Amino acid sequence: MAVVPRQSGEHRGHLRGHRRCSSCVPLHRADCGRGDSRRTSRGRFEGPRVSTAPLFDSPQRARVRNRRSILDVVHSNRGITRTQLGSIIKLSKTSIKEICDDLIAEGLLEEFQPKSAERQQGRPALSLRVTTHHGVLLGIDIGADKVSARSSTFAGDVLDSSEVRTRREKPDRAYLLGLVEQAVSAIRPTGGGTAEQFHTVVVSTPGVVDPQTNVVSLAPQIAGWDGLDLRAAVAECIGCDPTRVFVERQTDLSVLAESIAGAAKGIDTVLYVHLGIGIGGGIIVRGELSRGASGAAGELGYLPLSFGDEPPAGSRIGAWEWAAGGRAWARHGRAAALEPGGARLLELADGDADSVDAEVIFRGVREGDTASVDVFDRMAYRIAAGIAAAVCVINPERVLVAGGLSKGGELLLDSLRDDLSTLVPIMPDIQLATFGGDGGVVGALHKATARAFDALNPLP
Repeated sequence: MAVVPRQSGEHRGHLRGHRRCSSCVPLHRADCGRGDSRRTSRGRFEGPRVSTAPLFDSPQRARVRNRRSILDVVHSNRGITRTQLGSIIKLSKTSIKEICDDLIAEGLLEEFQPKSAERQQGRPALSLRVTTHHGVLLGIDIGADKVSARSSTFAGDVLDSSEVRTRREKPDRAYLLGLVEQAVSAIRPTGGGTAEQFHTVVVSTPGVVDPQTNVVSLAPQIAGWDGLDLRAAVAECIGCDPTRVFVERQTDLSVLAESIAGAAKGIDTVLYVHLGIGIGGGIIVRGELSRGASGAAGELGYLPLSFGDEPPAGSRIGAWEWAAGGRAWARHGRAAALEPGGARLLELADGDADSVDAEVIFRGVREGDTASVDVFDRMAYRIAAGIAAAVCVINPERVLVAGGLSKGGELLLDSLRDDLSTLVPIMPDIQLATFGGDGGVVGALHKATARAFDALNPLP
């Protein structure tokens, strides 16, 4: 029979059902369930919701879940003692000792004496931490505007990172895979050596990823990306075993990163909106990442909101993305710069209308330029209308805005708040995402850690 942790206080048992409390497990929180304690209207703490895992695990499966939970707690709370561990996950001292001893013997955990303990009298308790010698974890984020790579140890220490900007209006498959190889090669000398040392690689990509085939679809921003087996392609271009490579949807990883260590931490229901060349979303409902039946939940760019600005026939670009994404801001801004009254907007682009983009428009608005303000108001309303459609369905507590257009900062957020307040029945909180354009690579590293721990602790 499974070990059933005691339920008490702020942290209630979560071992059997893979539910975890916010102080111990950021690694799986958004994917497997939220265990954050919440203060009720009567002032008491309420524990995590009932898990969807089997009510009764076999002893073997229960032990694996307990091992995994201890690994997650130690990973999230570096330098934690066994006593502190027991106060969080509520297993018996004997169970904690046995599991920790096993993990130490297997080389997954190690004990050490913190420097602060050197000044204490008597024999201080040893602390636990995740070891770093199992290999290197790698996160890769592929976008239409840049490719990022970042490596870390199993303990979560970032070793190195690199970023390569694209130099094409619409990059194609071969070009982007070349940038992946370039970005990963740049971190190898200091961030992990050869590809064989990468224990787990997680790749973040626009579009939708088939979990069975790793084939990408609905990514019109990148020529030739639809239909690509990205797992095999990345493994080949970096020289890595394909079984170590996992592919995830970019905005899912981004909202995961925000829920672990960003602006969505501790928030129950979140809508993450990426506003860039493409538009996409990530959704957390009741603490769980919502992927949808086919992994396409959050493909907000396909909302039927064209505002009379229809995408080109056969382009497969979503209506809202074409009408309100980064390229739409550039199209409308360039047209305004060439009209009477657009002289200042054109001047801000150094006299080159083709250089007008959202950032130029933001500068013009801050100066009070009329043409810039007109374009800004029109485009910001289009964004608000799309967000409103999603808000009415999801009812999020918080909306996070990320992507290139988020560089508009509070200027954009204030406009979105004003417009959104007239469009939705219940107004959510709106904030900028913490990680901005790095959400994909940050989330990829978090997911790589979770995947690595799963591989080292497979369920029987």
